[in-house]
Amino acid sequence: MKYCLLLLALVAFCSTSSCNKGKGELSPSTAVIGKWRWIKSVGGIAGLTITPQTAGYNLTQEFRADSTFSILNNASPAGHGKYSIIKNYKYTDQQTINVLKLNDGPGAWLQIRNDTLFVTDIFISDGFNSSYVRVN
Repeated sequence: MKYCLLLLALVAFCSTSSCNKGKGELSPSTAVIGKWRWIKSVGGIAGLTITPQTAGYNLTQEFRADSTFSILNNASPAGHGKYSIIKNYKYTDQQTINVLKLNDGPGAWLQIRNDTLFVTDIFISDGFNSSYVRVN
C-alpha cells in the first residue's frame, strides 16, 4: 500500500502546471528550484485525501538549476533524474499551462504561489492534485 501511495504521489507530481499569472504566482522556470516538502494529495476515483500522516511517510523533492531532481522518501533516496518545464502548453483552446515533466514522463500542471507548489494530473481524468511547501 505504501508503494502504491508513493507511486501515486510521484505520478501526480509528474503531471502539469498553470500558466495563469495571478497574485503571488511566480515563473515556474526559476521558482521551482529548491526543496519542496509534500503536504497532501487529493483525488483518485474515490476522492482520497492522502497526507504524510495517513500515508506513513514523508516526501521531499529537490529541483536544481541544472535541470536535475531528486526525491526522498523518509530521507532515503526514492528517485532522481532530469526535469523540464514546457511553457505555454496549449491545454485547451482557451487555456495554456506550464507542464512539468520528470524523466520524460507524461507531465503535470505546475503552479507556484508564494512558497507553495501545486501539481495536478492533466492526462488522467481521476488524477490527483498535490501540494508541496518550500523547505527553507
